[in-house]
Amino acid sequence: MFKNQILIISDRKELSIKYKKLLSAKGHEVLYTNDLSSALSILQKEEIELIIISDTIKEKLSSFIRKIRALTYNSRPIIIAVSKSNDLEDKLSALQEGADDFLGEEISKTEFQLRVLAHLRRYSESFLNPVTRLADKNITIKTIKKSLNKEDNFAYLLIRIKGIETYLKTHGQIAYEKLLQTLSAIISSTLADNDFIGQLQEDDFFLITNPYQTEKLASFLVFAFDNIINKFYSKIELENNFVLKSSDNKEEKKESLMKINVSALEKNENEKNYRDIINRLVELIKPLQNKDISSYIIDRVKLQGKTSNLKNNVLVFELDSSLSYLLRSVCEINSIESYFAQSETEFFEIYKKKSPRVVVIDWGDGKTGLNIARKIAKDNIKLIFSSSYLNKKEILKSGADVYIPKPYEIDDMISWIKKFLDQ
Repeated sequence: MFKNQILIISDRKELSIKYKKLLSAKGHEVLYTNDLSSALSILQKEEIELIIISDTIKEKLSSFIRKIRALTYNSRPIIIAVSKSNDLEDKLSALQEGADDFLGEEISKTEFQLRVLAHLRRYSESFLNPVTRLADKNITIKTIKKSLNKEDNFAYLLIRIKGIETYLKTHGQIAYEKLLQTLSAIISSTLADNDFIGQLQEDDFFLITNPYQTEKLASFLVFAFDNIINKFYSKIELENNFVLKSSDNKEEKKESLMKINVSALEKNENEKNYRDIINRLVELIKPLQNKDISSYIIDRVKLQGKTSNLKNNVLVFELDSSLSYLLRSVCEINSIESYFAQSETEFFEIYKKKSPRVVVIDWGDGKTGLNIARKIAKDNIKLIFSSSYLNKKEILKSGADVYIPKPYEIDDMISWIKKFLDQ
């Protein structure tokens, strides 16, 4: 998407112009200066990939290279020394002080171009993700910085796969890597020549594109992902629409099949650096994580302010009166407003009147608990299902978000309730 940036440091203007013409002809962006002070100013502002230092500068070449290497320790650009000297000691001194290559001024134009190209190619390849072969976090951040230095407008997209950690645990590393490779191929196939794709984390993809393509890209990625995801699950998992990680005698949160979430925003004055952009995209994508479908959000206003208007309440269907009393007491201690029902009729009377954010259901008398769960499964609530019967699959299929086998520790139950209330 962006050209490699090359800085030439030389005190002979005609030499700088010569090198600039040669490198610009290969599609690189070239800057030049003649002293350390102005070079430092450029290095602080621009994302330089390669520095060419000529021995025409006033300082000793090796000493100057040492200073530049120290000043660029974090970004680690390629440094090429250029000199009229063929003395072996001069070459060794420059290389020992941090130069990656040493070229004589007599080098041919073609060889000069190809040597620079070879260095840049190795540089970029060293920052590729080993699984997807896309740009890693270092290059992605560098590219975001470059976009901010341009006057052009850009759109930034964060692509995150919900449930991929569970998929890795249940299906293994090979299947996980195949999924990432497939998604990277889908994303790459949609990009124009000037677009950029990279990764911030192993399973976080980052796009920079034309703002006019944002909606189209986000919509297509959601559509494409949902149409290939069935290839990565078994027939039983697809029928259940969730993944089981353990046996019936262990507590488990319902984990739906993987979904893709995309957040996007346009370059604007509110995001002044790469951290602002990434943080904004992460904030935008958070509400999508609670949805059970693949979805995208584009440049929405960030939710902020007090959240005290959200009810901090829970409704419990539990036939065991002693356990109900214990739950009520612990809820009070934790400042959680709680309601309790011991019949299906009583449950729905309270449910309609109080609109709880979290519901706890016990298996109850026969199929009562399952009936309640199925009736409220599509509502915007979190459902915790406890049972002394080992039937995790049927319970999670009914719409439960978490399955807790009885007997359970009361602290575990309260922990899940608080976790869902905090979302």
